[in-house]
Amino acid sequence: MVETLIYTYLAICVSMIIFNIVCIYYFHRRDKVLLRCNNRFVEDILKQIQLEQPDEKHLKDLSKKLTKVNYLMAFDEALERAYEKDPDRVKTYIRQLSSVFVYLTLEYLKKEKIKAAYFPYIINKYDILRGLNITLVTDAMLELVKDENLYCRENALQALYSIGNANSVLEALKILDKSEFYHYSKMIYDGLLLFKGNRLELDEKIWENFFSFHTTMRVTLLNYFRFSSGDYCEKILRIMIDKKEEDEIRYNCIRYFARYPYEPALSFLYDFAEQEQPFWEYTAITASALASYPNEKTISVLKVLLCNPNWYVRYNAAESLNKLGLRYEELIDVFEGKDRYAGEMLRYRFDQKRLAERRNRYE
Repeated sequence: MVETLIYTYLAICVSMIIFNIVCIYYFHRRDKVLLRCNNRFVEDILKQIQLEQPDEKHLKDLSKKLTKVNYLMAFDEALERAYEKDPDRVKTYIRQLSSVFVYLTLEYLKKEKIKAAYFPYIINKYDILRGLNITLVTDAMLELVKDENLYCRENALQALYSIGNANSVLEALKILDKSEFYHYSKMIYDGLLLFKGNRLELDEKIWENFFSFHTTMRVTLLNYFRFSSGDYCEKILRIMIDKKEEDEIRYNCIRYFARYPYEPALSFLYDFAEQEQPFWEYTAITASALASYPNEKTISVLKVLLCNPNWYVRYNAAESLNKLGLRYEELIDVFEGKDRYAGEMLRYRFDQKRLAERRNRYE
């Protein structure tokens, strides 16, 4: 019985070794065949790029072959190689492939998600459909935005940003807002900053629908406006002073006015700093924002905030005084004052500044 088990075990081991050898041989041979096919495909693309207009046979071959991810990767490689030598010809060639990619859109929607995600990546990478409002394509990208796979969602969004249709991007934001799958806020507003269509049109559509979004998306959109433009001070001020608004939204409004100084907002920022607030974050964020408003009252308010019991408020106040360029002599009343925590915080910031300057000098 024991011998039978041993021989059976050895037979299984030998079978596994033979199976692995066959697999290695098969995959190696297949890879060599694919490499030869891909190289011929790449050569054909490089030839067509040199022509004023790709021939019909080439377009038909592309429509057939690019339905396979291996060929799509080879296509990507060919464009990269050609782009290094002659970017203008590559851009011309890409503009002539819109009909091919419209056809491929339907084909890739049928594939498994990890393969489908690669297709919008290529659309975005080479701006293949930029400025073309093709409903079939944008609808397909919006379907991928609904998917639970993060790569599908993000690549589809990037493709929509590169196409540059404001209505489809707004629709994508609404889908994300209602989705049960979390999409990282920074990925959304960073992507919106890459939008290649009419930015003013997109911004207007977002503002028209701003209050229909949930809090998380509204915070994300305020971050987008904070990094994109200072043209919305009046609208954002109205949101900031609305006490019925969510606190997170009002915090972001304060940050907006730190980046884009707006005189009408200053009196409200002083109120946040001087009056007792329901949450310490209002005072801490305002202490940072006041660095953008250099005047005597700002300095006076920041000196008072150095005595605040909250460490973050004191730290931000010291940081703002540092940014305003105040010297030791101008802050002697704080250093020599009764509140030793205020003085320690300022010394800490001054020491950090000196260390940074010394490091820069030696570098």
